[in-house]
This record gives sequence, structure tokens and C-alpha cells, in this order.
Amino acid sequence: MKKMRSFVGLIQIFALLILVPALLSAGEIVPSKWAAPPPSIDGQIEEWQGDTMTSQKNVGVEYALRNDGSNLYVLFIFKDPKYLSSLEMTGMTLYASTSGKKDKDYAVKFVKKTVSGEQLIAYMEKQGQALSEERKQEIINKPQFVVFEATAVNKKGEEIFPSGPVPDVDLPGFRNGRQQDQIIYEFRIPLCSRDLHPAGIGAEPGKDVKLGFEWGGMTPEMKEAMRGRGGGGTGTDMTTETATGRYDGQVPDVTRGPKKYSFWVDVKLASAQ
Repeated sequence: MKKMRSFVGLIQIFALLILVPALLSAGEIVPSKWAAPPPSIDGQIEEWQGDTMTSQKNVGVEYALRNDGSNLYVLFIFKDPKYLSSLEMTGMTLYASTSGKKDKDYAVKFVKKTVSGEQLIAYMEKQGQALSEERKQEIINKPQFVVFEATAVNKKGEEIFPSGPVPDVDLPGFRNGRQQDQIIYEFRIPLCSRDLHPAGIGAEPGKDVKLGFEWGGMTPEMKEAMRGRGGGGTGTDMTTETATGRYDGQVPDVTRGPKKYSFWVDVKLASAQ
């Protein structure tokens, strides 16, 4: 009988050894808080005081999530500036999947640029914004603008714009700021169907969404410059570091440019209150 109990105990321990890693690999579901009222997208943290922050320690980031019936709002704080990498140049790419998988078919790319008035008009019209001739002239009269572009992209990184004006949809947007030694980013992404606007997540309040954040690494211009110096080959064999903290098996080489970082998180959108 004692042998039988020992055998049963070993089976139970073996089952736990299988079950525990499976549970851990399932990952944490991060709840989004209902946004009433929605936060101003201004790169400031004051409106988020009291929200629960989730830490992604291996990239020195904390973040919080809110949503209402129209948009998802993300507060993203870099606690350690070394993980900013080349964010100012590459921008932040935010993937959103409703399939439960880490799909990269859809994303919104957020990047700050300096553009001319003509370039700004072209971008605004592509986003479905109607501009009067008077407004166009006001824009052209200024030499340049700092714009916070937020554009839907496909898996190849190609920009996707709506086919025409999009009424009753908040366009995606972002701002960044600094508070003491923290770098702050705020993002807004519409929840609407992608048939309505290509930047839409296509999820309703209360639903599950898988989000992916990616930033840093090399821009096409940086790759081209390195090829010109003979330092990057084809530009496709760069050593990168992800949120796992693991390298791709090669010895890091600073001549290959800044690192790219990324991580995914499962999110439960808040329901209407």
C-alpha cells in the first residue's frame, strides 16, 4: 500500500511539473480601465494618477491602459532611457490582434516628423480630413511643422489610408513628454472596424485584444548609410534584442546599429459603466 501511495504521489508531482509551466506560459491578462472622461493625448501623466501600472522590467517600461466605447488609450513610460534605442527615428509600432495570436498583419505606426506645409496637407487629406482652401493656405504659409504621424501599416510596413473622409471616428494619435527622469508616451487607437478606418482595432468594449509594441532598431536610411560605409552588408543580419532579453546567438556588435525591442501583452477591454 505504501508503494502504491508513493507511486500515486510521483504521478501527481509529474502532473504538476507539466501543468505549472503551461499555466505560466499562458501569460497575464492586463485589464483596461474604463475611460470616463477620456484622457487628453498630451504626453503628460497627471490624468493617469491612481491607475495601476504594469511593469515590463526587461525593457525598463511601465504602461497602463484605458478604453471607452470608441478608443483604446495607452500610457507608456520609459523608466530607463537606455531602452529608448532609436525610438525618435523609428517610431513606435503598435500591433493589435483579435485572433488571440501574435498577428503582424495590422499595426499603427506612431512617429514624430518635421514636414513642409505641402507634405502636411497631403498627409491630412490621405487620412480622410477635409481641408478648405483657406485652411490649406494657412498651412502653406508656415515653413515647417512638427507632426505626430499615426498611420496604419500592413505587414510589409506599407502605409494604408482610408478611401475617403471618415466621419465620427477619432483618428489615431500620440504625444510624448518628459517628467523628471521618465520619458512618457500617450497613444490613442480607434476601436472601430478596419473597414471603417484602417487604423481601427476592430474590437468592442469587454473583448480581448492582444497588443504588441515594437520600437528601435534601424531605419531604412540608417541601413542605407551603413551599406554605403560597408558596415552592414544587406542590412538583414543585425543583432537585435527583444523583451525576452535573449540575443539571436551572435555576439552583439555596436557597428550594426541600435537594438530593436518588442513585447506582447493580452488585454481585456473594459465594458461600459
